[in-house]
Amino acid sequence: MNRIFVISALLLSACAGVGLDDQTRTYGAKFTGNHAALARCVVNSMQSDSRWIITELQYDIRRYPDIEATEIYAYPLGLLPGTYARNSPANPDAVVSYAPPVPKVYAYKQSPEAGPGYSFVLMIKRTDDATVVATLNGSKYRGDIAWEKLKACSAANDS
Repeated sequence: MNRIFVISALLLSACAGVGLDDQTRTYGAKFTGNHAALARCVVNSMQSDSRWIITELQYDIRRYPDIEATEIYAYPLGLLPGTYARNSPANPDAVVSYAPPVPKVYAYKQSPEAGPGYSFVLMIKRTDDATVVATLNGSKYRGDIAWEKLKACSAANDS
């Protein structure tokens, strides 16, 4: 009986870490459109996605007028800085606002540090009147989806 318990425990601990190594990705490309409009489109598209792992994301959107850029930090449920029990979507008794996230305006050099545990960060910066350059760093799965949403938003902007 003891052997079965030990073997089961070893097998369970060996399998516990399988698939949890979330690789990171980095992307960069030039797109057509306005940085603020593209950021809004990406967040709206992510929030309307039907996959639970995507709809659970919470966003910290930062606008930098001095460098003409918008930055999106996406956090898993409950990890968004400033989330407490009283406003956490995971708390059934919380008072939660389901309004779209409002961008916070900062000077780029004075922007606060990002909280730990974000899923991805997407920076969209104006290059000229018609184009922006975008960079994304983050988890493979969620970052890939955000990048695809950005491409779709830019393509919709072209039509």
